[in-house]
This record gives sequence, structure tokens and C-alpha cells, in this order.
Amino acid sequence: MKIAALGDIHGNYQALITVLDHVDRWRPDLVLVLGDIINRGPRSRECLHLIQERGKSSAWHIIKGNHEGYVLNMEDPALPHSGMEYELRRVIHFTYETLSSEDIQAVKDLPVQISQETAGDQLVWACHASSAGDRIGIYPDTPGLDLPGLINTDANLFLVGHTHQPFIRKWEKTTIINTGSVGLPFDGDTRASYAQLTYHNQSWQAEIVRIDYDQKAAEDDFYTSGFIPEGGSLADLILAELRLGWPQLSKWFRRYETAVLVGEISPREAVAEFLLNPNIEYKNPDLA
Repeated sequence: MKIAALGDIHGNYQALITVLDHVDRWRPDLVLVLGDIINRGPRSRECLHLIQERGKSSAWHIIKGNHEGYVLNMEDPALPHSGMEYELRRVIHFTYETLSSEDIQAVKDLPVQISQETAGDQLVWACHASSAGDRIGIYPDTPGLDLPGLINTDANLFLVGHTHQPFIRKWEKTTIINTGSVGLPFDGDTRASYAQLTYHNQSWQAEIVRIDYDQKAAEDDFYTSGFIPEGGSLADLILAELRLGWPQLSKWFRRYETAVLVGEISPREAVAEFLLNPNIEYKNPDLA
């Protein structure tokens, strides 16, 4: 039994097509897509359509993540379409505007978790971040005592993403895998990441696979798609994330959100100031 698990694509079409080629050549029996297919990247619509096409196979199962939720929230008519609050959401608005009504409905219809009984009576469970919610992640250094509240302890294999930091951990009978990110790794390694799981001799063997892809083409997509400048100043932070392999949005929000909202500094000025000295140290941020 072979399972491929991938997620956190974030509109990075170049990384996705390279990972899918690698998956195809490995020929898994089951493929799990763990959410955040769209948003925080320039080519969400193409990524969504490609995953939807693969999802026509009974071997493929797809769930939604918190960024699908952010995009769906744009349907709220009470949200402003101007001003500083709007500026802080322009990246999400860009993604929303690229999707058709059929795309939006397809995203709404995605489940939030997957469970599968596999060979050897093994229970495989997958969700975007953890059992505690789609923004409550599991990190390489999450204390072991916290894990029972974050996983399904009945599962033999528990698969997550969200943090963009891959790992393989064991908690009692459960093997916990964070697949890392296809489109925006946050562990200092800019290569795409996904997980290969093999059930053999009554146990799971897990490997995190890192793959080089055409990052220059991925950077070009930020401009040719209109993501820069139509996504606003924060789109430049996401491009920095792609280049650095470390999160920047969450740090920027902690440092500048209040000042921007009260008019002390413009989003463009705040982004420019931040990028003069980006802090790439990483430890369990609350991902934006």
C-alpha cells in the first residue's frame, strides 16, 4: 500500500506540476490533498482546476484548508472594498476574483477531513492542520503531551500540513506526518515538499520528499498573473516567502497591522521597511 500526501500548494502552479509528475512516476494507490490549494500565491485557479481533474479518480481525495476558508469569506457583503482593512485583504480578494462561481461552489463542497481504512485494518486520518482546527498546527517541536489533543489517537497514520514544516513523529500507535508545503516551504529549504507512505510488513514507512522545480518561472507568475501589483503591497511579502523559504506575512502582521489600521504608516511603506531587514528566524508562528 502506497500513499502520497501533499498540500499547502498556495497557487504555486510551477511547484504543483513538478510534484504531480513525481507522484505519477511513484504510482501510489491513494493520494491525499490536505488543503490550501488556493490563495497566498498567483495561480490559484489553475492549481484548483488541476487538482479537481485529478480528483475525478477514486484514488484521489481532497480536503479544504484555512485558506480556502479565507477565500470563501470574501462572499460576505459586509466586507469593505476600500480602506486599510481592504488593503490587508487584497491578496485574498485577488484570489476570489480569479475564481468562477462554479469554482467557489466546488471549494465549498470540499470536506475538512478524510479517513480511510486501508490494508491491514489500518486507519488513515488526514486533516489540514490538526483535529483541533484548521489553524491549530502541529510542529516538529510541539510537546508530546499536547499531541493527544491535536490528533485522532485511534489512527495508525495521521496526516497534516498547514505549518509548512515537514516532519515524521510517533505517538504511541500513531505515526504523525506533516507533509510540508508544495508551494511555500517554511523551513529554509525552498524545494517543494510532499510525503510518501508505504505500508509494508505491518508497519508504515514514511519519507518526506523534497523536489527542485522551476522557481524562476514561479516568480515570473507573480507578475504575469497580475498578482503583483493587483494583490497589493502584501503580495511582495509572499514573493519574499517564496524566495527565502521562511514565513514573512505573520511577522509583518504582528509588527505593522495596528499601525497600518490607525493610519500611522501605509501598507506599501510598511512592507518596504520590513523587507529592508526581514527576520527569517522561525519558531511556531501563528501563520496568517
